[in-house]
Parts: sequence; structure tokens; C-alpha cells
Amino acid sequence: MTMPWHTSTEHKVLSSNSQLIYEEIIRQISDLPTLPEVVLRVAEMVNNPRTSAKDLGKVIAHDQVQTARLLKLVNPSYYGFPQEITKITTAIVILGFNSIKQLLLSSAVFEMFGHEKIDGFRRIDLLRHAIGTAIASRIIGRYVGHPELEELFVAGLLHDIGKVVMDRYFHEEFVAVLERSADEGITFHTAERDLLEYDHTLIGQMLASHWRLPDKLVKTIENHHHPASAGRYSREAAIVHLADILARAKQIGSGGDNVMPELDPWSWETIALNPQKLEPILQQLEEEYPQVISLFELEE
Repeated sequence: MTMPWHTSTEHKVLSSNSQLIYEEIIRQISDLPTLPEVVLRVAEMVNNPRTSAKDLGKVIAHDQVQTARLLKLVNPSYYGFPQEITKITTAIVILGFNSIKQLLLSSAVFEMFGHEKIDGFRRIDLLRHAIGTAIASRIIGRYVGHPELEELFVAGLLHDIGKVVMDRYFHEEFVAVLERSADEGITFHTAERDLLEYDHTLIGQMLASHWRLPDKLVKTIENHHHPASAGRYSREAAIVHLADILARAKQIGSGGDNVMPELDPWSWETIALNPQKLEPILQQLEEEYPQVISLFELEE
């Protein structure tokens, strides 16, 4: 599917009819499948202090596909359990509610990425970058004492989900952005702002809303390039912003360009991270990344 273009001597550029563009984006996103109902239900229940492990287990057990996935994910050596876990309730008690939510959501999201290689771009590299950013977000959160580490992981995992939608449903525009970025040595985000009247953060925000994800995730996805605009969730957006840069520094996957973006000074001040902690954070990222990748059977 293509968006309205007018020609330029350098690249095709979107027309100025922003309303039509937004309506088309909304139509495309509305046609996307929602997250599995069990994932959405678990996300709601985790935030209810009256929910028990038994309650959560009953909901998950109603979906055989999600049950099988979760048991597959909790059994690798990454978690170091002495014996195989065969019951959902046992997995919930051992890992905790938030970890279960993160695993279910991660598994569902991974299905969107795919492994295609189109026009020189491998979507699997975008997935690897997303995983690296997710891990870095969680590690930074540990160092600054953030209370919701698994939520930071999910925010990092989803920060570029809008690029996946662009690649699938606005592919001609997506390729034009990749080409502009490569030709001019600029970031993907700068290139899309030059060429388009929308960007991956807008699409990601719209998709997260369509999926009925918590407002904190919606705002973080929307504002990870400009964390100060995330309002009450600006610190989370700032952490993902830094994590994105650290994943790039370790050359984990690809965000669609080969450029190191500038660190937003406001974000750095807001995170309030001791600069001496950057080196151990990068070291932990390097150590944890292969372990998390192995959970989802992605080859390096």
C-alpha cells in the first residue's frame, strides 16, 4: 500500500494533506491483529493487588498456545532452575507477575517482526536492536533504582515497533527513509522527518493505543526521541532513549541506520546516572544479551 506522494528531484515526498495521511495510518493499524486476549487480560490483572498466582494461572491456562509458549520460555538454563517447570502457577510464583507479563508480551510482539530481508534491510536486525534496547533499559533501571524494571524492558522492546508497521504497510516510504539515511549519513528518525509527515514514533504510539497497552508504554514509545515531551513518564522515556544509544554503541542489531544519535542533555540530567556506571552497564548488556536472545531461539 502506498501513501499520497508528489515527485521531487531527489526523493518522493509525501503530500501536504496530513489529515488523509493520519486517517490512512489509522485504517492500516485498525486492520492489524490485536494482542492475544490472554496477554491483555494478564496485563490488567498484574496491576490489581488482589490478583493471586492461582487467578493468573487460570487465565493463562485457558489459552493453550500461550501456555505452551510460556512454559517453553521459562525452562531454558537462563533462569537456572534445578528442574523443569511444568505448571503455569509454579512459573508465576517463581518468576513473579511482572516477569510473566513481560515474557507473554515479548513472545506476542516477536511474531510481528519476522525474519524477512527486503531491499537490503533485515527485520531480524531490528528485532535484535529492540532486544538490546530492552535489556539496556532494564539494566539502567537497576542502577537508578527504578521500581518497575520489567516495564522498562517492555518499553525498550517496543520503542521502534512503528518501524515494523512502516516496513509492512508503508514499505515504499520505509525504503525511501532507509535510502536517505544511508545516502546522507543521518539517523533514520532525521530522514523520516525530512521526507514524511509522520514518523515511526507516531505509528508506534497509535499501535500501542490500538493494543490497549498502559499509558506509560504509549507515551514512552511516542516520545523516546524527545523524552521531555512524555510528561509524567518522561523519566521512563529518557531511560529508553539512553538504552537505545547504548545498544547502538554495542552494535546490537540495527535501528535502520549506521549513525550514532546524540544523547539528549535533558534526558541525561533526568536519569541522574553516575557516568562511572556506563562501563559496567555496557558490560552487563554484553553479557545478558546472548542469554535473552537464546530464550527466543534467535541465532546470532
